[in-house]
Amino acid sequence: MRCGQAHSFMRIRATLRRSSLPVGSRAAMHAGFTERLANAVLGGRAPACVGLDPRLDALPSRLARDGSPAERILAFAREVMPLIARHVPVLKPNIAFFECHGAAGFGVYEEVCRMARALDLLVIGDVKRGDIGATAEAYAAVHLELADAVTLHPYLGTDAIQPFLTRARELGRALFVLVRTSNPGARDFQDLEIGTPERRTLAETVAAAVHRLGEGLADRHGYTPVGAVVGATWPREIARLRALMPRAWFLLPGVGAQGARVDELAPAFDGRGLGAVVSQSRGVLQCFDPGDADWRDRVEAALVAFVGSFKAIAPVARRPS
Repeated sequence: MRCGQAHSFMRIRATLRRSSLPVGSRAAMHAGFTERLANAVLGGRAPACVGLDPRLDALPSRLARDGSPAERILAFAREVMPLIARHVPVLKPNIAFFECHGAAGFGVYEEVCRMARALDLLVIGDVKRGDIGATAEAYAAVHLELADAVTLHPYLGTDAIQPFLTRARELGRALFVLVRTSNPGARDFQDLEIGTPERRTLAETVAAAVHRLGEGLADRHGYTPVGAVVGATWPREIARLRALMPRAWFLLPGVGAQGARVDELAPAFDGRGLGAVVSQSRGVLQCFDPGDADWRDRVEAALVAFVGSFKAIAPVARRPS
């Protein structure tokens, strides 16, 4: 670590120690992730999630302009997270944009998770981990301690999911397994038929595994802690995947910059408005030019518009912002 990086890391760690809450207290203080999310929606919050993908070239240019990359990201998070908490119940930080700045960046990711706790935001750690045995246990130990839920790769099989599920059940957390991703290249593998008697695609086979992993684990609202990432960019496939995973929460990315629309996603939800949470990232937190002086107002306007888009599909009244 270079001298300048070391000094930046020390400054950030000192700040985090002064402002942080204990990491492990959340399970004892609250119901599990699925119940908290359901309660938020039934209480009038939109089933919406904002993704925090803090690219340096998209941050407000005047905010902490002389700070290190990690300090600039932390300053941005401190500004936008109270705005986010005012409008939606879930935050999804993408760990790649923190880890690329080394130890200081990971420290900011930890602090974002802690700040979310203080703001009563649920956190889906977008970490996309996937491994087996002791490696999976180590990933689960850290990431499910920090976040309320995490995204996972299923390519290694269900034994790559099981260590995370064990930990999630202990802590009241949840998992979102990549089933049908929002990118165009998803078709390269996920559309392949893999020789099952039902002639299922790979995505459908993973969906069936998600359902099996959650069997017997449903909460009082009927949903399990094993959820699925289903790209909102494939609206015609949602009904089929919902039939295969009737008790899984769906995380639906792709609204906004990737072209998906909330009004196309009704098959993901049940009659109460439960079962899915729709994520938008760039359309909210990169809706301004870095030099805009009114960038906070633009973020708030984007949040209001995002929440308002649920009126077309939501069966329950939404709490006014």
